[in-house]
Amino acid sequence: MTSPGRVALDRLEIGELRATYARAIDYEEWDAAFEVFTDDAVVEYREGTFHGAEAVYEYWRDNVDYRFSMHTMLLPQIDVDGDTAWGHWYLMQFYVMPDGTEGWVFGWYEDEYRRVDGEWQIDHLDMSIEYDTGNVHT
Repeated sequence: MTSPGRVALDRLEIGELRATYARAIDYEEWDAAFEVFTDDAVVEYREGTFHGAEAVYEYWRDNVDYRFSMHTMLLPQIDVDGDTAWGHWYLMQFYVMPDGTEGWVFGWYEDEYRRVDGEWQIDHLDMSIEYDTGNVHT
């Protein structure tokens, strides 16, 4: 049985992983995809499904373009089971596009995590956008 202290630490580490994901997009740190995602991750965005950290890196590099964005993940529910975990996060994002279009996005992420070489990574990400005030992500 996993100790409550270990589970609490795992939840904190997964929260840091989620912060790294947000920061990577907001600051155009595309290389962080290799830190955030497993080599065989499945990432489901509205634009399509991407397989592996390399594919996510290429998608971010070639398609994500904000003048400014602030991804905020809220109210996490995280269940840890040894070296795997599941997470649900609400998403609020403010953005400004290069053409000046701005808006808010509301939705959520459903994640599966896997510990690889002692570090948590996202193994499966399913992003759901429910509302976008600027109609950029529809």
